[in-house]
Amino acid sequence: MRSVLHFIVVCGAGILLATAAEAAGFDCSKASSADEKIVCGDDRLSHLDELFNERYAAAKKASPDEDLVHKARNFLADRRDCGDDKSCILSAYLAVLWEISPDKSDFMGGISARSLTGSRLPETSAIPEKVGQCAATTVLEVHPRLDDGNAPAAGADFDSGTGIDYANDGYQVSYNREEALISSKPGDPVTMCLVEIDRDCGPDDSGRLFLVTNDRTRASWILPDAQHKCGG
Repeated sequence: MRSVLHFIVVCGAGILLATAAEAAGFDCSKASSADEKIVCGDDRLSHLDELFNERYAAAKKASPDEDLVHKARNFLADRRDCGDDKSCILSAYLAVLWEISPDKSDFMGGISARSLTGSRLPETSAIPEKVGQCAATTVLEVHPRLDDGNAPAAGADFDSGTGIDYANDGYQVSYNREEALISSKPGDPVTMCLVEIDRDCGPDDSGRLFLVTNDRTRASWILPDAQHKCGG
């Protein structure tokens, strides 16, 4: 009986160790860098890492090109630069999943600006300058992407896409009709978090990706600050 119990305990421990080692999309038993260790120790980050690997493989199979590989390399460099900053690492995953996923929001289940700020309230209203940092501001205006300035948002045609301006001079834009943005109203309090600074853009260019949560509607979205890469 004792030998049977010993066998069960040993096997159970082996299963737990194997599960832990495979928690992320890479072998956690060989994790050496600070960012890898943080991912392996966090259930949400481990899930996002698995999701990234799945979607990267699917995208590469569907349309293999150097641009996809380049995005993956940029992501790994961004994550490595985060060190043990969990908010920064989460931002890196959100950014790369936004870039390679056909659906730009289906990976965000339960994720909002609060996922980055935790219980801390943003201490500034200025546009964040460091990945993983957030700011508290308000909606200034929601308008069509190609805005002629004549139609109020309520009667505007958003077929060209959607733009949103914030009181801190922040801006986001999409080529799609974004219902979460259209449902926002001037004066709505929002939390704005920087999730990516594009490595391919100059320091004075656009090329930033923001996660924003409307504190009134509770809707969250990720969008860039320019219509074209680096603002070009």
